[in-house]
Amino acid sequence: MANEAIWYNTTLPLDVIDSFLKDKRIEQKLEPSTLNGDVLSDTTVRESKSSWVDSNHWIAGFCYHFILKANEENFKYNINSFGDRFIQYTSYEKGHHYNWHTDSKFGDPTPRKLSLSLQLSNPEDYTGGQLEFITDNDHRFMAPKTRGSIIVFDSRVRHRVRKVTSGCRK
Repeated sequence: MANEAIWYNTTLPLDVIDSFLKDKRIEQKLEPSTLNGDVLSDTTVRESKSSWVDSNHWIAGFCYHFILKANEENFKYNINSFGDRFIQYTSYEKGHHYNWHTDSKFGDPTPRKLSLSLQLSNPEDYTGGQLEFITDNDHRFMAPKTRGSIIVFDSRVRHRVRKVTSGCRK
């Protein structure tokens, strides 16, 4: 049986991560996170800022490589596309969080099978904000916080971002 998640400590140079974070086209588009296009008024569920990065951006290709790698090594799903034309970039500032949820909806005709999180922040830049997972048998685990690490996980696995208590997690 496949693991619910697999992670990689990539060799993505830190100056490459910095160049992505300095891309004003992405940072300037940060807005309060939405659900189905509507700004969330209930901040008990989620509070963060997001922008959308076109799948033609180089970072999308980098992420897709690890989705395919994890799928080949672990999940063995039939994946024939990257899905949406955009990937989500999210910033969690002090007090921001995202409660338990999954990234796949039951009955979706084109369900998301795999999700990915790329750690862009230095772990020393924030406290709290852990990406936490819980499996069907109530096993809990945290994603690594090493800058440049990637975790690929089954989109049906429940996960959350705990409240950031200081700094900013990207």
